[in-house]
Amino acid sequence: MRIRSSATAAESSDGRRWRRVVGAVLLAPLLVALLLPIGYALVVPEQRGAATALPMPPVGLHRVLVVDWGYHTAIVIQQPPGWALGPPGEERAALVEYAWGERRFYLHGDHRPWSVFAAVALPTSSVLHLDGWPAGSTFRGARGVYERTVDAATLRRLVESLERSARRSATGARGAAMRNPDHPGVFVPAYGRYLWTRGCNWWTVERLRDAGLATSATGVVFSGQVPRRLIGFRRTN
Repeated sequence: MRIRSSATAAESSDGRRWRRVVGAVLLAPLLVALLLPIGYALVVPEQRGAATALPMPPVGLHRVLVVDWGYHTAIVIQQPPGWALGPPGEERAALVEYAWGERRFYLHGDHRPWSVFAAVALPTSSVLHLDGWPAGSTFRGARGVYERTVDAATLRRLVESLERSARRSATGARGAAMRNPDHPGVFVPAYGRYLWTRGCNWWTVERLRDAGLATSATGVVFSGQVPRRLIGFRRTN
């Protein structure tokens, strides 16, 4: 019978110890990415700005669309006559697109591993994206477009909820517009901290829910989950 030497036993013990250390180092970020966003979403209320008074749209039906761009979704509203909610240069666009996302990833296109980890796992700053579209736009390149009509009161509730995501100056104006050459439209500073539990698609459903146009946003992470939460929409492409 061979008897393992004390040196060999020590080496084996050291190897197990190092494997445990390495395992712990690798596991820690995964636990942070999983548990911190869940705890944050359970404990910290969503940040929202003050309500902005909007005039009542004309009586009648108004279009609301949800556009799935492949990894994130946006809400597009038919802008009533006299409103000027579009981005600079397109203030009175027939259709105005709203989307929300993580500042570094969405605005600056920062896809470095540590930036992606921070966007997913840590409460990071956000931006609101605004774009103007002409009437009859088909949103070419979108993975899916969903549409319904709403009455004037519902449209106003929806837009008031959307506008509460924008940070504003003392005069009530949206924050300074920022641009990214890879994205049309503009970005403005926004309320809300970005996490995987409160991402861009969660935001889309939550804003629609504020107006009675979607069910709960809980658990929404991917754009493909959004259509199942919509109320009364039909797919148009």
